[in-house]
Amino acid sequence: MTARALWTGILLILVSTVAVTAAKPTPTAFIPGALGLLIALLGIAGDKNPTLRRPALSAALGLAVLGILGSLRGVPDFLTLLGGGSVERPVATMAQFATIFICLGFVVRWVQGFLEARRDRLG
Repeated sequence: MTARALWTGILLILVSTVAVTAAKPTPTAFIPGALGLLIALLGIAGDKNPTLRRPALSAALGLAVLGILGSLRGVPDFLTLLGGGSVERPVATMAQFATIFICLGFVVRWVQGFLEARRDRLG
C-alpha cells in the first residue's frame, strides 16, 4: 500500500504540472501537487519505517479524502464540459476531476486492502 501512496502522489503532482503548464498558473493549480507531495512522502515514510506504516497510510488516506472533498465543487463544471458546454476555466475543471478520480482510486483500494486484511485475521 505504501507504493500505491507513492504512485498516487506522483499522479497528483503530474496533474498539477499539467494544470500549471496548460493555462495561466494560479495558486490553486499547485494544490494537487502539494497534496500529491504529502501523500507520496507519507508513503515513503511508511515504507522506510514499519512502525510508521499504519499512521502514515492513515494520514495519506485522510489527505486523499480531503482531496476528494475539496475538488467536488468542480463536478458541475465537468458535467457541463461533458455535455458539450463551455466553462470559464476548463483546465481547472479537468484538474479537479483528475484529483477526484486519483484520490478516489486510492481510497477505494485502501478500503479493499483493509477489508482483505480483516477477513484474513478473522479466518
